[in-house]
Amino acid sequence: MPRPPKPLRPERSPADWFGAELRYWREHRKLTQRELARHVWVSTSLVGRIEVAERSCPPDLAWRLDRVLDTGGVLARALRLVTAADGESATESDSVKNPTACSVASETAPLESHRDLWSASGTIHDIAETTVNDLMKRREALAAGGALVVGTALTETLERWLVPDRRPTASGRGVLGEAELGRIEAGVATLRRWDDRWRLGIGRKAVVAQLSEVAELAGRSQPAAVQPRLFLAMAELSRIAASMFYDDGHHPAAQKYYTLSLRAAHQAGPEYGLYGVGVLADMARQMLDLHRPQDALEISRLALDGARSRKAPAVLTAMLYTREGWAYARMGRAQAYRRTVAQAEEAIDGGARESLPEWARTFDHAELSGVVGARYRDLAQGQDDPAARRRSAESSVHHITEALRLRPPSQRRGQAFDLIGLGRTYLLLGEPAEAAKAVRNAVEVGDGLGSGRVRRRLRDWHREAAPFHREPAVAELRGELSRTLLTESRT
Repeated sequence: MPRPPKPLRPERSPADWFGAELRYWREHRKLTQRELARHVWVSTSLVGRIEVAERSCPPDLAWRLDRVLDTGGVLARALRLVTAADGESATESDSVKNPTACSVASETAPLESHRDLWSASGTIHDIAETTVNDLMKRREALAAGGALVVGTALTETLERWLVPDRRPTASGRGVLGEAELGRIEAGVATLRRWDDRWRLGIGRKAVVAQLSEVAELAGRSQPAAVQPRLFLAMAELSRIAASMFYDDGHHPAAQKYYTLSLRAAHQAGPEYGLYGVGVLADMARQMLDLHRPQDALEISRLALDGARSRKAPAVLTAMLYTREGWAYARMGRAQAYRRTVAQAEEAIDGGARESLPEWARTFDHAELSGVVGARYRDLAQGQDDPAARRRSAESSVHHITEALRLRPPSQRRGQAFDLIGLGRTYLLLGEPAEAAKAVRNAVEVGDGLGSGRVRRRLRDWHREAAPFHREPAVAELRGELSRTLLTESRT
């Protein structure tokens, strides 16, 4: 098709040239990056990074871009040229001059790129296979560990979640009726509440076993009204298992189950799209705990794009802003962090009367204050200016104290996190006696929870309190922790 004239820049690299080509057509069609991203069902950040050559463009995305921008196939052809040029470059330089190129590719190649992860049959098969392996060979699986997927290998996989899918076909007959399906859903609700009530090892085996059973049922022919609810049940069970693995510190397994949950929610249909937003928020939190703020930021932006397109409740948007702000705090970007805090506070105030799905009801003003306070502590830890460091620490104390005032007694794990965070902040303020008092209260609150994350936070305080070992209250508490919880954690 005829195209308007534009200046040529042959000195650009192939990736730069493709990005400039995309930007040219987008601007020619008078679309913003956000508008284009919405039309092709990807995140805004992905479009922006492709335009500045920070990310490669997947082939299926190039085809969708051609269709939306009406280029006549220009971008798909340009991508083939870029891929060919990059292949020649990799052959000549990476394989010869850089013997570690394969280890880098493991972080940049899309996860399981040899097949479509997002089909109904593929999702059912992977859930069934994963659960059977974890139930039958649990010790061997944990001993072998596994690889945590990071970087573009992770985000390229998750981008596919934004693309709408047709609901899987189902026959009019099946083995499940309304009564049986109701019992399955009631069982899922019970397992969802196990997280704070039982030791995680026992609860996790029960959840994985139930997930295996539901996957087997989903693999059979079911009525059209049943199949989406079965996929949602699998999504919830996968997410519960992921949270339990995550709490116990098995991060590769947790990430695997989070991804399975996202895929199952995708297959449940567009009316359950908000559930996937919550799963992405959990995955962002995991990346933040693993000190990978850039990955967390990418996932948070992907979740925010999904939340906007699905008209998510304001409270859910507020939670996603806290994930984005957490990433900024870990990067030391104080102004960006304060901006997202203001956005989160405005969103949660505006959504006070909205009805929320059950899984999203745990995020309230108490949780917001606790998260904001903990992130101010992160900022303080990275600031060199003593005055700025103290201001951030004092803001942390203020918000965490407010969180403790607002939390109901039933939220014991949240209280434990708040108290440990308060103790860590008091160390930054040079008040070791107050720090020991707060953490001792956290030990009492967390007793019997069996939470790996609580133990890991106590270990953080134990390490950070070492410079104050001459303070009697600190020395006594550190000794107790060394003999009890920290020894149990290492075992």
